[in-house]
Amino acid sequence: MKEPVDAANTVIVKVEPMGRLVKGRLGETLMALANRENLPVRSDCGGNGACGKCRVLVDPPDNVSVPTDLERDFLDHAQLKENVRLACQTHIKGPLTVTIPEAFMDDRSAHGKALADVAYNSDPLVRRVFLPRAALPAADPQVPDIATWFSARLRDAAGVVSPGRRVDAIRQLSAPSAVAHNITVTLHRQFGVTAIVEGHHPRSLGLAVDVGTTSIAAYLCDIAAGRVVATAAAANPQRRFGEDVISRIAYTNKDAGNTAVLQQLVTGAVSDLARQCTQQASARPDQIDEVTIVANTTMEQIFYGAHPYCLGVAPYLPLSRQPVRTSASDLGLALNPGTPVYVFPVVSGFVGGDTLGAVLADRPYLRDEMTLIVDIGTNGELVMGNREGLWAASCATGPAFEGAQISAGMRAVSGAISKVDILPDTGQVSYACIGDDSNVRPMGLCGSAVIDTVAALRKARIISESGGFNRGMPGVVYDAKGIGREFVLVPGAESATGVPITFTLNDIRQLQLGKAALAVGIECLTHYAGRKADRVILTGAFGAKFDWRNAVTIGMLPQCAAGCELLPKDNLAGVGAIMALLDAGAREEIEEVYPKIRNVDLAYEPDFQNRLMKNMMFPPL
Repeated sequence: MKEPVDAANTVIVKVEPMGRLVKGRLGETLMALANRENLPVRSDCGGNGACGKCRVLVDPPDNVSVPTDLERDFLDHAQLKENVRLACQTHIKGPLTVTIPEAFMDDRSAHGKALADVAYNSDPLVRRVFLPRAALPAADPQVPDIATWFSARLRDAAGVVSPGRRVDAIRQLSAPSAVAHNITVTLHRQFGVTAIVEGHHPRSLGLAVDVGTTSIAAYLCDIAAGRVVATAAAANPQRRFGEDVISRIAYTNKDAGNTAVLQQLVTGAVSDLARQCTQQASARPDQIDEVTIVANTTMEQIFYGAHPYCLGVAPYLPLSRQPVRTSASDLGLALNPGTPVYVFPVVSGFVGGDTLGAVLADRPYLRDEMTLIVDIGTNGELVMGNREGLWAASCATGPAFEGAQISAGMRAVSGAISKVDILPDTGQVSYACIGDDSNVRPMGLCGSAVIDTVAALRKARIISESGGFNRGMPGVVYDAKGIGREFVLVPGAESATGVPITFTLNDIRQLQLGKAALAVGIECLTHYAGRKADRVILTGAFGAKFDWRNAVTIGMLPQCAAGCELLPKDNLAGVGAIMALLDAGAREEIEEVYPKIRNVDLAYEPDFQNRLMKNMMFPPL
């Protein structure tokens, strides 16, 4: 391909299948180009060369750098001959065409986290007051300024003694409409006047947002009715810098401006979700009067623009455990500037506001039964206790449960295998794929299928208690020394990519590490609580969707889970955000509870390493 050079150090790169022409800089990696131009190149490890998922096709190959040793580890000879390259390793040397294969494209879609249509208790901190036009007063020493005159009107209409002196409100008072027309005033119990709009606009809405590491879900609520009126979800655009919080912390450490880059990405996504939700509800973003945010500790700090450095170094302390109260203008949200934004408090560096949202939604602190809340996502968070006390822990489960760091792993999107079973006698595999089309061909495994696969391999006795492949088993590919290396789940002729979908020995090890960490966490919290759980709540983007029986089979959940009340509840964190948005009492409740939760740092637990190694084993069948 011959394209004109745009400038001395710039070349034209054509990106397929979208047909975009973008400017590439000589010497930069294709991943750097993808990040700058928002190209859907998958990057589970944040471009650090650890996942091998950022595969692209290049043409001509002479206009990029030669393959690195790391690329040769991930790509076989045939793939390299077909000009398959890793975007994070490949540097631009001249004009070229880059094709992003569908199977390795970063799917920007996200499934909405639906909630039941229920009425929540409504006692909001915010309300709207209509003020008809009133003439400015004559000269009066008792009314020295517009703000004082306005305060008197609010006192007469709404019983508010002080409307506050937020600069957003002061600016709005300077507009002609504030003194010359009928207006609707938004009042907040803590902040006073947060918005002034011309005309009579009684509808008051609120936005509850669950900012996950992988996806973001927004719930638009009618504040007076106490109901969710619209929902929307999107992939977290920060994913291009890594699937986990450690990768994103590392990115912020590379340059002083990178925290702002991540912050603007997430606030931009929240603004877009607010727009989508208001369109669904035939409303406008300026009718949103308050926002609540739940997220893990790293995502929360980045959301309000704080560098997460201390969350990446021992002893992994958050900037503050307390809730953050800010405004739309401070964050750059596309809402009324003075719209209050409430960011949940956190328990520790790795147990964040999303976990507290789940605690508020289930309220184990009001129960006699011993409750275990298990939130499995990119990380694993646990809370255990009852009215006598609560303990919390974070488990370094890693992203394997969401398909990352698994050789054929992918997100739960169309084409992902979601269920797997294996016949013990023949090794024959049956599976189900996500997708509206019954003829959709599989591209890889999502998290629930990873658990199913290992459980099925165990039940078929294809793998041992230690996780190795047993000899002479159907479907297993053995090396020259007779060591099993992988199990073929889907032949190449049946897959969407033409490449067999396999589950490797390393994939088994990744799952063993994750399930062992979770099991040790549950063991430790059970010890502190003094008894086993009576109730187990499975939640989170992934946690409520896997087959818990298979999780018990592989030792990810304790055997006692099979004998107690087990409740999969999708997105309790989002429910907690809604409750705190609509009910001032609920917000006070979680602020009273969170300082009393005792955080258990598993790394400092006696015999932690021995417990971890023991739980790497699979339970006897």
